[in-house]
Amino acid sequence: MTSQETRDFDLVLFGATSFVGKTTAAYLIEQHPQLRIAFAGRDEHKLQALCKDIGADSIPLIIADATDKPKLDELTARTKVVISTVGPYTRYGDMLVDACAEHNTHYVDLCGEALFIRRIIDCWHGRTNAKIVPSCGFDSVPSDMGLFHLHQKSGKQFDAVTMAVEDLRGGLSGGTVDSMREVSADAKRMPHGGAILHSPYSLSPDHKQEPDLGPQPDFEVHFDQLIRQWTGPFFMAMFNTRVVRRSNTLQDYAYGSHLRYREVMPTGTGLAGMLKARALDTAVKLGFAAVMTDSLRKPLKAIFPVAGEGPKDINKGGFSITHYGRATDGSLHSARVQAEGDPGYKVTAMMLAEAAVLLAAHPEDLPQRSGVLTPATALGSAYVEALHRNGMRFS
Repeated sequence: MTSQETRDFDLVLFGATSFVGKTTAAYLIEQHPQLRIAFAGRDEHKLQALCKDIGADSIPLIIADATDKPKLDELTARTKVVISTVGPYTRYGDMLVDACAEHNTHYVDLCGEALFIRRIIDCWHGRTNAKIVPSCGFDSVPSDMGLFHLHQKSGKQFDAVTMAVEDLRGGLSGGTVDSMREVSADAKRMPHGGAILHSPYSLSPDHKQEPDLGPQPDFEVHFDQLIRQWTGPFFMAMFNTRVVRRSNTLQDYAYGSHLRYREVMPTGTGLAGMLKARALDTAVKLGFAAVMTDSLRKPLKAIFPVAGEGPKDINKGGFSITHYGRATDGSLHSARVQAEGDPGYKVTAMMLAEAAVLLAAHPEDLPQRSGVLTPATALGSAYVEALHRNGMRFS
């Protein structure tokens, strides 16, 4: 096994010719030209075209397929960090994670597939010196780092935190839709998959050690006392909340030993707010049902990009979320995270790239943990600072 210091590359971008891959490649070349970077994928011609498009003709190319373990072993042995945009990860991610873990090569991805992450936790947490860090995109950096920031700035432990999605502008990617379908199919194949998927602690080290806080529904109509508004479901809550709870447990319950954490979309006050929340609840549930219905796949292609494609203008869009917390001493605190640009493309490429750059170039600034981690537990305050420098506002 080669030492990190003697490897050929600081980072390799695997899946560089996907839409998010191309966006990430361009970001890395523009923002971090000092790093030793290689692009990897299975199609040499597409990789060459990418290099030409972004003016990076001198970038080394590595030809490898997600199902070719010997090639992945060669790739991971040559680099300090791998960025993977090749999904759905349930279908294409296992061998690359295995190779990274075996070669002590750090790894980041965009995964929002809970059962895939559960399996790599069970396989590799505590068994590798690498930092394996899934979910370094809009799934689930704003959620995870937002609560990390709230705790860091307040110095408090909390018994309740609500993350409110107050502004969200941008498209749902074809890759996200593919991942949603793959998660559903995976739950049917995996023993007890449905129960694990719906557990609030599906990504926690040991769900049996977690506090029994009663039901913690992801999708409901609710008047939230912290934000003083009616709320409906945020469609990504079922995944993000599990990542945040894992962060809390891996930090010895730094956020609170009996924390109730939820993610919502506020809809206002009074009767109008309640009716909007109910309409949102219905729309989210119908949307999930439509995505999972095979007969609707072709019509939905007219609405969503196919996997690997993206919007015409990634500069359009943005988001603003606020974590509202009630501390165990009764005091109230809030912290906001904002960014401009399409959350699933432009902002995600920045979040993904900056996570990899920290692992490659500044490991001494990071928490001294290894295994299958979350953005907060792998990257800590250095990540907040890097994101802030690159346009994500923490306030």
